Amino acid sequence: MGLFGKKKGKPLAGEADGTPKKSSSRRQSSSRKSKSGRKSKQQEPVEQPPSMELVPEYVKSLATAADAASEEAASALRALFALSEHNNNASTSSNREELVHAAEGQVVPTLLDFLRRSDRNSSEQYLALLVLNNVSIPAENKKMIAVDCGGAHILSRLLCEDPSCHLMAIILVNLTFADAELRRDLVSPASPTQLVDALAYALIVATASPEIMETLPHPTNSQFNPRDLLAATMTELKKSDSMFAYFNISNQQFPETARWCLCAIKNLTRPSKDPLAAHAVIDTGVVPLILRIVIVSRSGEESAGSSNATPKPSEPLEQNSAEAEFNNPMGWEANSMQDAALFSLLNLSTTHPARHYLKEVDAVHVLSMIADFPTTNNSAAPQSQDADPQLANQDFQCLKARMALAYLVGGEGHYGQSKSRGSSFPGHPDESVLLIMASEAAQLEELLSNTLHQRAKEGPGGYSAATFTVKGVLFGIRCLLTNNLNQNTFSTTCGVKLNCLLMKALAQHAIQRVLTIDAEAAEHAAFSLYLLSSFGFSSPFLTTNFEGDARLAEKVLTSYLHMENITPAGQHAADQVLLRLPYLKYTQNPADDEKFVVFDGSGKDESLAWDYDFDEDLLQATQNIMVEKRICGAEPMDVIFSRPILRRRAPKKNQELTWEDQSAVTVYPNALLAVQDLSFGSTKVRHIDAIDDILIANNIANSANGEKTESYNYMWNWQDTAEQMARLQQNKQGQSSLKGFLTKMKSNTMSKTKSDDGPFSIFGLKCGPICASDNVLDDETLSTLETRQSQKKSF
Repeated sequence: MGLFGKKKGKPLAGEADGTPKKSSSRRQSSSRKSKSGRKSKQQEPVEQPPSMELVPEYVKSLATAADAASEEAASALRALFALSEHNNNASTSSNREELVHAAEGQVVPTLLDFLRRSDRNSSEQYLALLVLNNVSIPAENKKMIAVDCGGAHILSRLLCEDPSCHLMAIILVNLTFADAELRRDLVSPASPTQLVDALAYALIVATASPEIMETLPHPTNSQFNPRDLLAATMTELKKSDSMFAYFNISNQQFPETARWCLCAIKNLTRPSKDPLAAHAVIDTGVVPLILRIVIVSRSGEESAGSSNATPKPSEPLEQNSAEAEFNNPMGWEANSMQDAALFSLLNLSTTHPARHYLKEVDAVHVLSMIADFPTTNNSAAPQSQDADPQLANQDFQCLKARMALAYLVGGEGHYGQSKSRGSSFPGHPDESVLLIMASEAAQLEELLSNTLHQRAKEGPGGYSAATFTVKGVLFGIRCLLTNNLNQNTFSTTCGVKLNCLLMKALAQHAIQRVLTIDAEAAEHAAFSLYLLSSFGFSSPFLTTNFEGDARLAEKVLTSYLHMENITPAGQHAADQVLLRLPYLKYTQNPADDEKFVVFDGSGKDESLAWDYDFDEDLLQATQNIMVEKRICGAEPMDVIFSRPILRRRAPKKNQELTWEDQSAVTVYPNALLAVQDLSFGSTKVRHIDAIDDILIANNIANSANGEKTESYNYMWNWQDTAEQMARLQQNKQGQSSLKGFLTKMKSNTMSKTKSDDGPFSIFGLKCGPICASDNVLDDETLSTLETRQSQKKSF
């Protein structure tokens, strides 16, 4: 695969866009001298066809050339470029791998050294960069070029010296489009490369206006340090009233360089196990600039910003309506500056350490502006080829922003998730930014299907098979499901399809042990299934393939429960779904229903119904799994799904019982959702036996109905009958307390009368001579007092 998932051998998008021309005045002058100096045809050098056997000679010519602009050097560069360029010769594709090892591995070091000696914007520099660009595409070459030959170190410094040469940035994009191990080496704090610092500096200079650029520090010698250079630049920018306020998308010094620097940052921040890249990018201080690049606004509309002396990135940009209209998600094509910037923010949002920082710099607001940008339609149908390409781009960019919001706002502190340590973020983000439309739910289901099956989406708004990870998509869906309304949207829009994909992902982890789905990804799949299963009691949850004699659902969940690395949240989710299976509804296979026919983005109607079934290998593996008969969970009461319910602690002594005190009462949409505070991870209730959420919900409902049952140390009431029940409970408590009090007094009085000589009042106190010794309440008198007291309360 080439850059950005393109096939090996295709020219990089943008390679010829703004790059220097192959001819220059120096080259033309040299050619003229050569022609005028010829004395005879025999003296004219005969240039042999490029050959891999002659590579050592080409390398020697470049290394020994006294003048980088000489014809000898140019001839060697042309030959190397021809060998590295694609043509109809099938063997050329392997030349790129062979070139880096040819001439005892001296091709790349010689080219890098030649770049230092060549003039800026010369044809020699251009050819040398083109050769490096071509050989940096194969995955096998990336580590050798970037690390072993010091390519990332040298090119990053050359880019700082000459930010106008965006072809250097393109080569760095190629080198960073690599595996996690190489990316980790490139961003490691211990690495002398300082690649992220160099990219950040080049991005700042490239996005600056000519006036701002003159005020920024520039390298003065070849021994400069990119980190120190960046620090000096940030110090200079801080002298202004607002850092990066200068940014104007229509007035940039080197927009192509800025574009490719952002693409390299996007590659480096791709999700991985360690947060080194996220820390490195945050430490550079350019995240606010990245946010400014993706700020969207329309004519007459301002972004909500802070009134502080140092404006946040989301404050209104100083741009006219034409500029504002230009920065529209419709125009954010693949690998554009805004597309790369938004991808970088999306990647950073997946990293736990970066989330708090992104909230501090107002990323939630900026991203919500993108996610809520007017969309093409409100239907759940995927885009066809006939749709406006710009609208497809817009939908895709809005989806990326929504996923980033899901990570930021729904990524921690919710049911089944780890609680955020320390003080919560001041001004907690409005969780309404998580709300999705039916069209977004359908896009996410399609994205999961494509990613799970390692399939690209072609056309506008498309992506390569390597753009997203299964774990990232599963995490995004789980984060969105923390909102109850989104659970309903997913269920009604694509519930069966999504549930089948989640079950398939879980099976690939637990049965096939697919490496791309680790324990955390499996937890995301299991917990999403668990949350969506609440809707499976009234509407279809899975296809009929998962029930019956095959018992696929049971086998997958049971296999998952036996995994050694299963997480506590994943275990709880799988247990609950197993308990519910006998009561869930099933439907026909998606292949038998027209509404499950989807579009593959190429204009052809293609049924991908097999996406929602297990393939032959997976089915064969399930046949070897034996499942023991399990105890069914509690059958749910109908009332636990739809009737809002209230919860409060019992009032303290002498405190009036009321259901109107908002500080003491918690409202839940239904009893099943109220269970979440009492179920997995609850600090309010300690469970000794196995947890059954449905049983807890049934108990809550019975308690709200006034029945004596387990109430988990709370009082429960239906919202629609709360006040009526409160009055009845107060009456019962009043009558009960009075009756108990009078009964106690009667007992005390009779016992005191028998044991003491002096008379006692009905309150158990000794009377003086005024009281008669025989003034004792009998049963009839006690009953009369109770009746009168009850009548008083009724009035």
